[in-house]
Amino acid sequence: MTNFIKTPHGSTIAYNQIKGKKTGIVFLSGFGSDMQGKKALFIEKWAKDNDHSFLRFDYSGHGLSSGELMYTCFSDWYNDTQFLIKKVTQGKQLLVGSSMGGWIMLMLAKRIPNKIHSMIGLAPAPDFPKILIWDKMDKVQRVKLVKEQKINITNKEGSNNEFSYKLIKGSFKNLVLKKPIKFKGPVYLFHGMKDYDVPYTISIDIINNIIGSKNIRLLLEKEGGHRLSEINQLTTIKNIISEIL
Repeated sequence: MTNFIKTPHGSTIAYNQIKGKKTGIVFLSGFGSDMQGKKALFIEKWAKDNDHSFLRFDYSGHGLSSGELMYTCFSDWYNDTQFLIKKVTQGKQLLVGSSMGGWIMLMLAKRIPNKIHSMIGLAPAPDFPKILIWDKMDKVQRVKLVKEQKINITNKEGSNNEFSYKLIKGSFKNLVLKKPIKFKGPVYLFHGMKDYDVPYTISIDIINNIIGSKNIRLLLEKEGGHRLSEINQLTTIKNIISEIL
């Protein structure tokens, strides 16, 4: 059953949670995605079958939560996540961050490491508004973005996303790859080599940026795209979770 909770920063967040006796798992979805995605539901079923607690939710401006996507940004989504983890989970959690969720995951590792057991990044996209959008724009494109307050980007596969200037500008204050990330728990990253949204080299950058952990691994799938939602990929994710827990 979907529950709703009011945050101290004014959002109303929709979430689903199951309680188990074993280590909790928190799924962090990507930009524009919600808690009804294939990966979230697949992991939830595995968690339930194996007596693990599990939390999935919609960020502000996503799914059933309050707000509009174009008027919210990374700080809002991070604050939603940190509040929920502190409020409704018990003990340390395994974080599974998909795409932008991987950015939130790494920020949590920097700010509340005492609540994190381990991390799994699925095509993680830390700092993506700067690295993948702003840094690739020329002066004319940047002026147009500031004037229109948004930009539409179509990738090689034909999928289209609209990003606000608020998101891009706000990302500059929330970059996680500028400094080393100190984390001692297991870190597993899974990335497709045919990911046209987030290049797998970013996962390599993440690995090189984490210090302290003695258990860091990167799995690359040669034919994998960005979503990692095919049945064989879901099975791989399940196997990664099983190995860590």
